[in-house]
Amino acid sequence: MRNSIVIISMWCGMACQSGPQKPIGLSSDSIHVITYAAHPQGADAILAKLKAGNANFVSRFSFVNVHSDSSYNYYDQIMHSGDEQHPIAAVLTCMDSRVPPEIIFDQGIGNLFVLRVAGNIQDDDILGSIEYAVAEKGVNLIVVMGHTNCGAIAAAFGNVDTSARELYELVTHVKRAIVPHDKPPYAATAKNNVKLTMDDILQHSSTVKRKYDDHDLLLVGAMYDVSNGKVNWKDDGW
Repeated sequence: MRNSIVIISMWCGMACQSGPQKPIGLSSDSIHVITYAAHPQGADAILAKLKAGNANFVSRFSFVNVHSDSSYNYYDQIMHSGDEQHPIAAVLTCMDSRVPPEIIFDQGIGNLFVLRVAGNIQDDDILGSIEYAVAEKGVNLIVVMGHTNCGAIAAAFGNVDTSARELYELVTHVKRAIVPHDKPPYAATAKNNVKLTMDDILQHSSTVKRKYDDHDLLLVGAMYDVSNGKVNWKDDGW
C-alpha cells in the first residue's frame, strides 16, 4: 500500500509572492464568516446551520453563504482564522473523494473540524481528535456521516482485495456492521455502520459520554447521497 501513496505539491501562483494575495475582484466584506463561528452556540442551532448549508448546496450548488447571502471570500476567511480557530462542529466521515464536508455543508475555512477515514470508523486516533475538539475547543456537535456507494462498505462484503494487513484490519472493523442479506449498494449496512461508530464513540470516550448524558453535546448520524448531494439525517428517519 505504501507504494501507492501519491504526494501532490501545490503550485505557487502570483510569482510565489510572500503572504497570501487578495484575489482580484473579490469583496472583503466577509466578517460574518468568523463572527458566527467565534461565539458559543447551542448544538441544535449549529445542526440547523449545517442542514441549511446543505440545503443551500443542493439547491444552488454555489459558494453563497446561506447565513448572510453574501459570497464566500477565501482570502478573508484565511485572514480571520489565521491566529485562532473556532470550529462550530466536528464531522467524522469517509475519505471518499466525493464527500467533502466543508463543501457539502456550505461552510468556510475554520468552521469545521473534519476527521476522515475509510468507512468513517472510530479508532484511538480519531477518538483523541474528537476529544480535543470537545474538551479544548468547546465543540458541542459531532456528526458521524456515512455515504452511499461506499467502497469500505463494499469491501466488507468481499468486493476488495484485503491481502494487505492494514486494509484487512480496516475491513474487519467495518464487517461488524454487515446487515444479513443486504444487497448492493448496501444501504442498510452503511447506515448500521454509522450507528456503530456513534456507539463506539460513546462507549470509549468518557469525555463525550459525560457531555452527551448532560445534554451539553449532540451526537448525530447522517448519510450523504453521492448521487444528488443531499444529506439525510438519522433522527429524521434517514
